Amino acid sequence: MTTGAFPNSTRVPTGPSFVPQGPGQQGQQPAQVITVQYPQIGTSLTSPKGSYVVRDVLGAGEFGAVYESVGPFDQVYAMKMVRPSNRPYQEVYAEWAREVQRLMSLRHPNVVYIHDAFEQNHLFYLALERCDHALSSMLGTPMQEGLVIELARQLLAAIQFLHDNDVVHDDLHPGNVLITHHDRPVVKISDFGISHELRGMAAIRPNVVHHAIMAPEILATGYTTKQSDLYQAGLLLYWMLVGSPAIDKDLSYADLTKQVSEGEPRRRAEAVGTPLGALIAKMLRRREAFRYTSPREVWADLRELPAWQKRALFPVK
Repeated sequence: MTTGAFPNSTRVPTGPSFVPQGPGQQGQQPAQVITVQYPQIGTSLTSPKGSYVVRDVLGAGEFGAVYESVGPFDQVYAMKMVRPSNRPYQEVYAEWAREVQRLMSLRHPNVVYIHDAFEQNHLFYLALERCDHALSSMLGTPMQEGLVIELARQLLAAIQFLHDNDVVHDDLHPGNVLITHHDRPVVKISDFGISHELRGMAAIRPNVVHHAIMAPEILATGYTTKQSDLYQAGLLLYWMLVGSPAIDKDLSYADLTKQVSEGEPRRRAEAVGTPLGALIAKMLRRREAFRYTSPREVWADLRELPAWQKRALFPVK
């Protein structure tokens, strides 16, 4: 989720479907719409568990906004609002309910914790644990290998937990990997708005694809798998290690798909010329058959690297 300004209000379709009016659509009945007011600094939000006062805007994107809020017992929360974006009411509700269910059922030290969920004035909210910042704020310069491996260790542990529960995240970009600082940085995966339950299937067709982090199988088949999460994790590890993304930013869709389909991210990882670069390159292989099969398998190789064996940056207590 990127930071930035967003409108104070929007119109939300409340009927069973949203029917735009335009050429060739005369005679169709428009969906009922209502105007909703987005929270402002000082707004009080109320749930059965208590009240939350908005005191800052942490970030906003097309389908969500996050506010810093003070809730019951003066605890600070990250309050996520699912943005309507002129979508049908039931679609917005379903997205919110799905994310609430995911977060309530997926309790793990490296998955962001949900404390509350409620609706107010036709807007849907999730009260989440407040983390210090997103991984995106740490990117831009190369990280020490020891730090990359420590962050990768926690990220892979969270992904393995999701996969063990038959869930594919499908949206592992730097804004959705949050960091909390204690004696070492603690990774928290967030934003399950477009995640999927595989329900025993090997692959599933996603409804939403974020082009900048799409795995090659999306282009080839239109389907995503557990290994798609590993590809996205490989993109994150490359960015941490090198300081720049493996897929160029601000590309046209045609150029972006060309880079992905031709394996440019893997070649860039191989060009790093280190054991860690080679490991990341294996995560970024175009064909799933030649990629790692699980986060557990990635970690088995990562923990053998000298930067982890020596433990100079994060020694074992």
